[in-house]
Amino acid sequence: MGLFDKVFSSNAVQTNPFTDPREAFFAVLYACMSADGNVDDEEINALVALTQQKALFRGVNVLDMYRRLAPKVLALGARKETVTLAAPHVPVDLRATLFANCVDFAASDGIVGTAEQVILEQIAQALGLDEQESTNILGVILLKNKG
Repeated sequence: MGLFDKVFSSNAVQTNPFTDPREAFFAVLYACMSADGNVDDEEINALVALTQQKALFRGVNVLDMYRRLAPKVLALGARKETVTLAAPHVPVDLRATLFANCVDFAASDGIVGTAEQVILEQIAQALGLDEQESTNILGVILLKNKG
């Protein structure tokens, strides 16, 4: 480990903006949504509506969370970095749920593009989902969004 690695690695832990379980869940969802480089108002409304339905977000102003976290996700540039930082802080019992919601957002227009496929693979891996579980979730969500 070099001199700069030592200095910057200690700062990286302190500056991870996604250590709160709610913020981590939200950041991964937003990273997935923005993987294709475009997030429209309809997607933002769907994200806010989804999170408001989750017990994890009870009592949280999700729109304020969006306004605070979306720029942080975008500032990181690579969505993979957001996923890598946030995924360990997502509660274990919500990881498959988070992945299913990410797949649902990616497939909502009926097409899962290359950028979305890449981020979904990264999310499944970062969340520690096994291949069978990921495949089952993909199959069900793609079936749900067919037609």
